Order: sequence, then structure tokens, then C-alpha cells
Amino acid sequence: MQHALEQPDFPLAVRSLETLTEQVARCQNLPAIDGGLRLTQALEEMRNDMRDMRNEMRDMRNEMRTVNRRLDDLDRKVDGLDRKVDGLDRRMMVAGWNGVARIENSSAIRPDAGLAPLFSLGPQNKRLSVQRR
Repeated sequence: MQHALEQPDFPLAVRSLETLTEQVARCQNLPAIDGGLRLTQALEEMRNDMRDMRNEMRDMRNEMRTVNRRLDDLDRKVDGLDRKVDGLDRRMMVAGWNGVARIENSSAIRPDAGLAPLFSLGPQNKRLSVQRR
């Protein structure tokens, strides 16, 4: 008599295949398997962040250049105003001195009377020579 050959246990085989499928599906959670994808995504995010930072820095440099140009323009304008104020101050001083000299000179009635000199607007406020007639 032949020995009865063992028959497969199909329900056990189905459960085993389900367990195997479940365990294989979990393999995607392993760092060695998914790590490359995660690492690639992280590097791509870092690259994008760095690109954004470079663009922001470029924009900031351009804004700083604009501010520097405007400050240079403002410096030139202030220098021009300083020169104008200095010139106006000098004119007012010379006009004041010459006004005093004119008043003094207007009281001279004799030809030999000394006259007060007038001042020039030239450098160092030179006295003008007094011409007697």
C-alpha cells in the first residue's frame, strides 16, 4: 500500500502569502530602500532654498546699490548747498562791511579826508583800493 501523499494546506499557503506580501510592502519603510528617494528630495529642497536665498541676496545687493546711488546723489546736493550757503554768507559779510564803509565814506566832505576801503567778494575778502579824485 502506498503511503498517502501529503496534500497542500491551501488556507495556510494563503495566510503565508498574505504575511509575505505585508512584510515585503513594509520594506519601502527601510532607510536603505527609501533613503535614496528621501535624500534626493531633501537635497532638491535644499537646492531650491539655496536658489531662493541667492535670488534674495541678489535683490538685496541691487537695492543696496540703489540706496548707495541715492546717498551719493544726496551727498552731492548737500555739498552744493554748502557751497551756496558759504557763498551767501560771504556775500552778506562783505555787503555788511561795505555798508559800514559807505556810511563812513558818505560823511567825508573834504577832499583830503580818509575813506574807508571797500571789500571784494574774491578769495580772502581783499580790500578794494580806494580811488581818490
